[in-house]
Amino acid sequence: MMRVLLDSNILIGVLNGLIDWDSSSASDLTFVSTMSVMEVFAFSGLSEQEKKTIDLMLGNVILTPVSYSIAKRAGELARTRRIGKADLLIAATALELGLPLMTRNVKDFKKIPGLKLI
Repeated sequence: MMRVLLDSNILIGVLNGLIDWDSSSASDLTFVSTMSVMEVFAFSGLSEQEKKTIDLMLGNVILTPVSYSIAKRAGELARTRRIGKADLLIAATALELGLPLMTRNVKDFKKIPGLKLI
């Protein structure tokens, strides 16, 4: 299995039943940016069960904080790319860690040079 950074919309897809999640397949090869955690918990109307599901999912991955180098790279990308700040931080995380990004938002992320998408 390859190392991968999951975008927020993958986690949301699991909650909405659009994507199957097998916690046994998540391991030291699956990363999630803390920015994605913020995006997922920002949704209004999350039920307590959905919050528990998110907590269980995130307990099986490596959470990646926004470091200085990630924030700097996102800022540099922001000067020339018109996508949301959260997406820029997620893209910068993937680039800094040398990970492909698993996303359903190819439209925005394909604008980032050097970012491999799954």
